[in-house]
Amino acid sequence: MFMKLITLITVVASLAFGQSVVVQHNVNLRADPSTDNPPLALLTPPASLALLENTKQAGYYHVKTPIGQQGWVWGKNVTMRNAPTPVSPFIGPAEIYPDQTRTPGFANPDVTQENLADTICNRNFRTGPPLRPPTSFTNPLKASQMVEYGDSVSDPNKTCMLRSDNVGCYEEDHLISLENGGHPRDPRNLWPEPYFTTIDGKVVGARQKDLVEGYIRNAVCFNIAGYRSNGTKAHAPLTLKRGQEILTGDWYACFTNIKGGRNCQ
Repeated sequence: MFMKLITLITVVASLAFGQSVVVQHNVNLRADPSTDNPPLALLTPPASLALLENTKQAGYYHVKTPIGQQGWVWGKNVTMRNAPTPVSPFIGPAEIYPDQTRTPGFANPDVTQENLADTICNRNFRTGPPLRPPTSFTNPLKASQMVEYGDSVSDPNKTCMLRSDNVGCYEEDHLISLENGGHPRDPRNLWPEPYFTTIDGKVVGARQKDLVEGYIRNAVCFNIAGYRSNGTKAHAPLTLKRGQEILTGDWYACFTNIKGGRNCQ
């Protein structure tokens, strides 16, 4: 029995050491699977890293670099060599969406389907202070989240290329917007959303998501007496829950529907 166990461990170890991952986006090599400590090194594409363990820990792979340095890298920024490309449930490219592990979205418990007329659908509702957190809160959070997201490519000319380290290239965005009942301060609902990502040569970023947010609020408040539609008009209602699901899911699919004169469902 003991010998069988040794054999099994040897086989598993061989499988792990026989695999590798390739860096797709700049990624930090870390001493442990967290952002608690400064990175050991910055790894850039197309570096190949030996995989030391088959499974992730907290979203990180345990790897060894070509020069023998061991550490952990964020799994979203690398791909398994020769692994099949995963099929995304979203129609847009990965860079226009937040990482769903880091930023899944989080709703404000004070906004419910039952009190819409008194909250986000009230004509006196405003998303500014005191509801919206000050920059003294969001700016440090943006800076730390940019590190976590791997937005660390030097950008001295402020071109806002993919993974730029220029804070001005990003909006610290509420994934579920405040106007749709998103939590104002929970980090799970905030992320550094790029302004200038492109699809087929057209900019699709934070400002385009704003159009979706306005449409969804109009749809959520569609049947609320006294509500005045603002922005992109909705032609059918949505529940609060469904509207929030669109924002935390494929908001770009809703954007394409709006541009095509169709409703989001």
